[in-house]
Amino acid sequence: MSFIFDVGDDTVWSPALRVGDLYVRFITQIGEHLGLPTGLSSMASDYYYIDPDIFEALVKKMFEENFRSTHRVGRAMLESVLAPSAVILDRINRPLSAATPDEREFLEKARALSMAR
Repeated sequence: MSFIFDVGDDTVWSPALRVGDLYVRFITQIGEHLGLPTGLSSMASDYYYIDPDIFEALVKKMFEENFRSTHRVGRAMLESVLAPSAVILDRINRPLSAATPDEREFLEKARALSMAR
């Protein structure tokens, strides 16, 4: 059993149920913390549609906040959601751009994640 995250007619990620549930919970809380919507709409308990414009705005804000921070624990927490979110943006042809070596290293690691479709 797995979660489904779709953009248009494309499935951009299909993680295990528990992983998908954690992701939705985490990104929802981060969105609330940053005062931005997630762009996720529940079609069923394990099926979400992603509005690409809204999702991209949130992920870009997460990316900016992450690399502006010097708090290691806070960054680690944010990066647990930011990494799969960056891959989703790649899959919808809206990749994040790295401006620093630290940002490039993070994006390379994120893109190396095994994320089922």
